[in-house]
Amino acid sequence: MAKKQRQFYSFAEKKYSANGIASMVLSLVSAVLFLGLLFVSFLLKGQANTWIGAMGFTGIVMACCGLWYGFAGFKDECRSYFCSKFGTIVSTAAVVGWFFVVCIGLAA
Repeated sequence: MAKKQRQFYSFAEKKYSANGIASMVLSLVSAVLFLGLLFVSFLLKGQANTWIGAMGFTGIVMACCGLWYGFAGFKDECRSYFCSKFGTIVSTAAVVGWFFVVCIGLAA
């Protein structure tokens, strides 16, 4: 009779990278700020004050920092990269969105 081999699976939970968490938070704040400012600008029919531009610039900086922290999160060893991946993807989408908003503003 053949001897049965026991297989042991290790489901050790990996901790999230601190840089990945920072990337995820910054990217989500930037994306929510982007959508919120688009909504406010739509309600005011494009006649928003200068504060909306300042908040937009803050969103751009947050998205760029989210990209930075997202890429830095991939350098951590033995960590879960979910937050880094999520933050990098959402930050990239936010940077692209902010880029188009700035280009439309310059063209008008």
